[in-house]
Amino acid sequence: MPLSSPHVRQPTAGSKSSRTQANPWVNSGNSTIHGRGVYARCDIPDGTRIIEYVGEKITKAEAWRREARRLERARRGRDGSVYIFELNQRYDLDGGTRRNIARLINHSCAPNCRAETSQGKIWILARRDIAAGEELTFDYGYGYSLWEDHPCRCGAPRCVGYIVNSAQRWRVRKILQVRRRAAQLERRSTTSDQKSSSEA
Repeated sequence: MPLSSPHVRQPTAGSKSSRTQANPWVNSGNSTIHGRGVYARCDIPDGTRIIEYVGEKITKAEAWRREARRLERARRGRDGSVYIFELNQRYDLDGGTRRNIARLINHSCAPNCRAETSQGKIWILARRDIAAGEELTFDYGYGYSLWEDHPCRCGAPRCVGYIVNSAQRWRVRKILQVRRRAAQLERRSTTSDQKSSSEA
């Protein structure tokens, strides 16, 4: 899973590298969720390996160094997108390269794709049949500890408003509910105080 994010054709003799060939399943375009997104070129059947998430294999220590730099860029109002994907217990994959179209797949709390690691590679697979023109999404599954750093714009009916793994969304809902109640009580108290002072 990303820290805080196909059939990709294999090159054959005399062919261009698979990295320069167009993916038969997807293309990119402006997203209604966030920035740019990835869209189905044609109908994609459930279970299809759509695209490989490619990038530089890095150690966990290097991943955390890059995450610190990313957070600093975000604080300065620059690109704060997360492209580092957990590969295994020792390594991560930094997919922040332009050749990695899969980096543009946005999060959704009701995704139509899922990520799977197989033989040292990360694949994006269809979770269900996907219609041509539909935006591809998967659940980034961010941990609970930094949920407030990652607002969610997916618009799914059960979206909690933040990108956090599905097992922790109930905790975020509970916190937000408590905050809403506290804000309502504060508004009532302020309105009551203003009314009392105007009557005096």
